[in-house]
Amino acid sequence: MTIAKQAATLMVGLGEVKITQDPSEVLTCLGLGSCVGVCMYDPVAKLAGMAHIVLPSSDGRPERAGGKYADTAVPLLLETMLKRGAIKSRVIVKIAGGAQISKAKGLGDAFKIGERNVEAVRAVFEANFMRIIGSDTGGHHGRTMRFNLDTGQTLVTAAGKEIQEI
Repeated sequence: MTIAKQAATLMVGLGEVKITQDPSEVLTCLGLGSCVGVCMYDPVAKLAGMAHIVLPSSDGRPERAGGKYADTAVPLLLETMLKRGAIKSRVIVKIAGGAQISKAKGLGDAFKIGERNVEAVRAVFEANFMRIIGSDTGGHHGRTMRFNLDTGQTLVTAAGKEIQEI
């Protein structure tokens, strides 16, 4: 009898970008409300990365970590993966999050941060000539996004909903 190896969770917090080549690790973005989780995967290099994007644009602000904004996090994630052996034409991209969670009284959904985050992420990939092949975005519910390097699966869970593979 063989014992299955337990997967280790590699948490990707707000504004973080993380990369792994360890098949025992599961990249995880918890509590994606208006934030967007971006997962990139090169199945040949067995290399995956995830970003937990908080806001759509850095507006030229210098940033230490590079992962907080869509316009800085996506290029940082892609550049880091390419340096570690990924090839852009093989990279698979999936995104989740971008919900409209709360409405401030009297403002309706004027800010639409989630929607703006998704639009910004999509625009960066379009500018890099990359296609997003799986997504679960929008709505009014938070999500958790997990990527299992061993299986290549990207799973999204939300309270009261079935687990979805994207």
